[in-house]
Amino acid sequence: MTDHRQVPPDHAPAVPRRALAILVTALVANAVGHSYALMVLPPLGRQMGFGDIRTGWLIGLAALLLTVSGPVWGSVCDRWGRRLALMTGLAAAAAFAAVFAGVLAGRGTGALSAGLAFTLLLSARLAQALLTGGLMPGAQAFLADATTERRRASGMGLMGASFGAGTILGGALSWGFGASGAGTALLLIAGVQGLAFLLLFLLPVSRGMPRLPGGGIAPLSPRQIWPFLLTTFLGLGAYGQMQQVMALRLQDGFDLPLQDAVQRSGAVMMATMIAMVITQGAVVRRLDWPPLRMIRVGAIGAGLCLAGVAVAPALPVLMVGMVGVGAMLGLLIPGNLAGLSLRAGGGAQARAAGLNAIGQGVGLAVGPVVGATMHQLSPQAPFLLAAVLMLTIAGLAFRPRLFGI
Repeated sequence: MTDHRQVPPDHAPAVPRRALAILVTALVANAVGHSYALMVLPPLGRQMGFGDIRTGWLIGLAALLLTVSGPVWGSVCDRWGRRLALMTGLAAAAAFAAVFAGVLAGRGTGALSAGLAFTLLLSARLAQALLTGGLMPGAQAFLADATTERRRASGMGLMGASFGAGTILGGALSWGFGASGAGTALLLIAGVQGLAFLLLFLLPVSRGMPRLPGGGIAPLSPRQIWPFLLTTFLGLGAYGQMQQVMALRLQDGFDLPLQDAVQRSGAVMMATMIAMVITQGAVVRRLDWPPLRMIRVGAIGAGLCLAGVAVAPALPVLMVGMVGVGAMLGLLIPGNLAGLSLRAGGGAQARAAGLNAIGQGVGLAVGPVVGATMHQLSPQAPFLLAAVLMLTIAGLAFRPRLFGI
């Protein structure tokens, strides 16, 4: 594959639209399965007799393994190409959905004990996490290879929009099939992911980045890209807080009954995600802004919207504020990924994405804990803290020498 260090900034290897469509299909299929599993595992864990604690371990251990496997897969992608990681990850995702459906059926008929069912599902989940750690680094590197420096943010926005669309579809499946139809939904997901896996055979083959004279690949140090990793950690930490406490905010801040708080919280977060998807998929392409401008505007806008959400006097005002947060994150996230890609250089795209996965995983793990703790102070406190985190990102982005782009 062409080394971007030898390619003029406004010229990238031509990639057929069909290849981009295949990549988007694969990312959406993976995100559908990922979001659906996270939504249904807690209630289905109870139904299968695992209990809340063991189900929590099942989710948490897999998330930890997915995070730490990202850098390893990033190195594999830069050495051996993108398609291997993408195909391995999607095959593992499809296999897990099928195993999940089988365990659910076996537990329902009594063929599997609760202990054996948990062991099988945990083993499958950990194997999936280990093998899918290269999906996002591989996709990010593929899009970096396929876009010019000027259009890099647009490519990263496409990746984010694909994941967001899959998350929304996963929620729709959860709502449409319910608990009684979970097995059917899982087999449907496995089938879609299997089809997407077959389509990946049509992707152009990359053979990894050219070796340096000594036989190695381009070096990459975390010190080189730390502002982007910190931006990821702070931004997703803020988002993780919102996910954790939104229903509590509606219940305690607006005196809604539990059922209404849960339902309306889902609607608020869905509207936030839709705004994020639209911004990443359409608006970013039209704006054609450089990465630092996207980071600055996105972080300042998200900070102001979060401050408005914190003091919102009524639910409609809160809804409008959260839609604004989604739109601003739709600028911030692809801007940060584009900047990370440019700073890493052509020979280290997937490894940079793998390191960024650590920031993502830690941010989404720490955010809910911090959000729940801040909520004990007041229902507004988590959103005010999230606003401060966003404005901290903006402050960093006004020091361009830190980012080096």
